[in-house]
Order: sequence, then structure tokens, then C-alpha cells
Amino acid sequence: MRGFSLLEVLVAFAILALTLGVLLNIFSGGLRNLGDGQHYTRAVLDAQSKLAEIGVSQPLAPGEISGEIDDVYRWSARISPLALSPGGLVTLYQVDLTVKWGEASAARAVRLQTLKIGPPTS
Repeated sequence: MRGFSLLEVLVAFAILALTLGVLLNIFSGGLRNLGDGQHYTRAVLDAQSKLAEIGVSQPLAPGEISGEIDDVYRWSARISPLALSPGGLVTLYQVDLTVKWGEASAARAVRLQTLKIGPPTS
């Protein structure tokens, strides 16, 4: 009966250690991507909510507005008039809204745009 030599056992353990290291790296990368996806999804939902508020609970007037959603997410919006209707009854506004999260050096952001009809500019 022949057994394994010490060299064969060491090679098997080295291969096992390398394989486990690669598998753990792949697993941690997947978890990191899952977290990033959750942040993007939350930021898009918050941006859609803020876009819906502008012109309803927030005035639709040219300029910039901003705020915080919670400790993680911040938003800012730029409202610009695009065109005045014939007769000057309403104005078409472009609303650019950005939701950011993360530290300033590595901040991530989602940007949405829409057009809204509002009162004429003064």
C-alpha cells in the first residue's frame, strides 16, 4: 500500500488555498456589486419622488434647489425655462435633478431630467 508523500500533500494544500482565495474574492465582489445596485435603485426612486414634488409641493421657478434625503443621500435640482407658450400663459421648464451618495472623493450619482409646464417667468 502506497501513501502520499509530504510533497504531494503540500502541493494539494497550495492548490486548495489558491482556489479558495479566488472563490472568496469572487464572492466578495458579488456582494459589493449587490450593495452598489441597491444604492442605485434607491437613488433612482428618490430622484423620481423629488421630480414629482417639484411643481407641486416645491415651487416651479428658475434656479437651483437642494436638500438631503437622509444621512446617505443628497439631492440638487436645476430648473431652467425653455420656452414661453404663445400668449405667455405657461412656460416649459427643464428640470435636471441629481441624487448623490458616498464621500465627496468617491461620490456616486444618478441624474434624471424631465420637462414640466408651469407659470410664466417674471
